[in-house]
Amino acid sequence: MTRSKWIVVVVVLLLLAMVPVLAMAQGRDGVVTAKFTRGQPFQAPVSNVPKGAAPAVGPKAVLPRTPAQKLGLAPAAVTFRVREGFEYSWPNDGWETYDLGFEPSSDICWDDENWIAYKGNWSAWAAGGCADGLDPNFDYYVDNMESIATLGPFNTELADHGRLNFRYWNNSEEGWDFFLWCASVDNIDFYCNGHTGSTNDRWRVGRLDLANVPGYGSMLGYSDVWIGFAFFSDSIISFGYDGPFIDQVALKVRN
Repeated sequence: MTRSKWIVVVVVLLLLAMVPVLAMAQGRDGVVTAKFTRGQPFQAPVSNVPKGAAPAVGPKAVLPRTPAQKLGLAPAAVTFRVREGFEYSWPNDGWETYDLGFEPSSDICWDDENWIAYKGNWSAWAAGGCADGLDPNFDYYVDNMESIATLGPFNTELADHGRLNFRYWNNSEEGWDFFLWCASVDNIDFYCNGHTGSTNDRWRVGRLDLANVPGYGSMLGYSDVWIGFAFFSDSIISFGYDGPFIDQVALKVRN
């Protein structure tokens, strides 16, 4: 083989070797663990991502609204089994949505919206509710958000299994703004898994095992347990992020 051909072969091999490295650099899944407490400001995990990175998507998409009107009420949640697809009136029995309240410039929390959904026409968005709620058809989430949605209490005293499963779609500023899914035994301290960054326009599966809650351990054996969803954005936002949507929430606790 001539010298020039050897050079070509070496270059090709080097490029092939770099592919996994490049894929890893661009494919961080953004999974985090965290904790938040009612009555205290959220302490975000330490980030090594530079502030002010460009949004992961382009201009805001204008999606058509469904002509169907939401009618009726969702059925009451069964104590040990809840399924929520946000196709009916929400928040309903057992759910509470609120702004944590440490940033008085806005009052924004979770609400059901019809901009994007994993199944059906509706999902829940972190910035759609409370007095200053936004419209995802036209708006992005804003800075200083402390948006909370909780479900409970429910009983796990005799349970040997408890699991939360749901779908989520997220586009937030990586390392600075955090979407969390959590559990609590007092409705004050919430222990969470979470995500920061982009799911690349795809719906992912979120899970939380009540027998192994991050930072806490087992929440089986308690008279009162809550699950929660939270979104926290910092005080300096890079405009153009949609934030988190959740759909097909399923909570199952069994003896």
